[in-house]
Amino acid sequence: MKVLVVGHGAREHAIAKKLAQEDLELVAAMSRLNPGIAALSESVEVFDINDPAEYGRFRDVDLAFVGPEAPLAMGVSDRLWELGVPVVGARKALARLEWSKTYTRQVVQEHGISGNPEFAICRSAEEVDAFLKDHEEVAVKPDVLTGGKGVRVTGDHLNSVKETRGYALERVKQDGLVVIEEKLKGREFTLQAFTDGKRVEVMPLVRDFKRAYDGDKGPNTGSMGSFSCPDHGMPDLPLEAVEKGIEIMERTVEALSGSVGLYQGVLYGGFMNTERGVYLIEYNARFGDPEAINVLALLETPLSEVGYGIVEGRLPETRFAEEATVCVYLTPEGYPVNPLRDQPIEVGETRHSEIYYASVYDDNGVVKTTGSRSIALLGRGGTVSEAREKVYSDVGNIKGRLHYRTDIAAPTYLSF
Repeated sequence: MKVLVVGHGAREHAIAKKLAQEDLELVAAMSRLNPGIAALSESVEVFDINDPAEYGRFRDVDLAFVGPEAPLAMGVSDRLWELGVPVVGARKALARLEWSKTYTRQVVQEHGISGNPEFAICRSAEEVDAFLKDHEEVAVKPDVLTGGKGVRVTGDHLNSVKETRGYALERVKQDGLVVIEEKLKGREFTLQAFTDGKRVEVMPLVRDFKRAYDGDKGPNTGSMGSFSCPDHGMPDLPLEAVEKGIEIMERTVEALSGSVGLYQGVLYGGFMNTERGVYLIEYNARFGDPEAINVLALLETPLSEVGYGIVEGRLPETRFAEEATVCVYLTPEGYPVNPLRDQPIEVGETRHSEIYYASVYDDNGVVKTTGSRSIALLGRGGTVSEAREKVYSDVGNIKGRLHYRTDIAAPTYLSF
């Protein structure tokens, strides 16, 4: 059996590492050579993975996993299906849940699914002004992929009505429209799920840390780390809130199946538990990063079995080890504002944790940084504290001009 993994980040390294534990032939497609994925693969193709026309070379593949959002948005899954290759990864029309905030709000609204905050789809200054007149605090969301860094929120990124209006109009000018929503206040949480378009199988909950510096300070990043708990829940997050989030995801998948097609892949839902109930913040059409690292490390059901179940419409119940995980990201100095690029990284032995290569490249045997996150380390243990101790004991074995947060999964975050 030949299985293709598309993507070159730590998320795809986690997918590849899990598949490599099985009796199969692993092949990889990347835009940049990830040494961790390459070491696990029988063959590697380096090309523009966002170009569907390039995938004719994979006609003999039995199953494909598409990791990043950009290839999904460009229709890579559609192209592979046309070639007869079943894909764990939403087709373009379904991946639109991630790359169009407008589409997501409309799907939820039109199908009577609870979870939408008050929002407006604005195409002019007049529409922007009308919404801002009635809402002092808002979230401004571009209607295109922005690498997780396009959403700006009053009080966090926007410090005045003038700034908010200016950013909204900038997006209208650039994209033709912008989504503005009421700012939600409460406990944020995420759910990741496998789905075959009929059934939704939720994975252990993971909490990540977006801010660049200790104490949840500094600019937003792709994420500086994450943790999960042995019971697969989150401290002080009511079960009722989780169940409501699952219900919203299930109804969304059902609505899409009845109108667009079967959603076959991974669906990631971001939610806010407020005093008024649970609201949907956004959908992603793929694993989170680093959340994929946490959950795939715990997955006991063979990933190829899960994958075939997804594409054949018979998703199995998935089993996960009852352990805690803590993931810590090392990034180039200056990340995310002015990261040091092309700097060498010396990867030493990690005795207590697993290593995942992220946005790096191999330069004649030397691992070097790009402008994004570099290396992720994952510790596992019977408790979050044990997993945390393991991962931080190995951080010093990764040498280079790197930065990391020292407070990922610290006790202060375990009770929220």
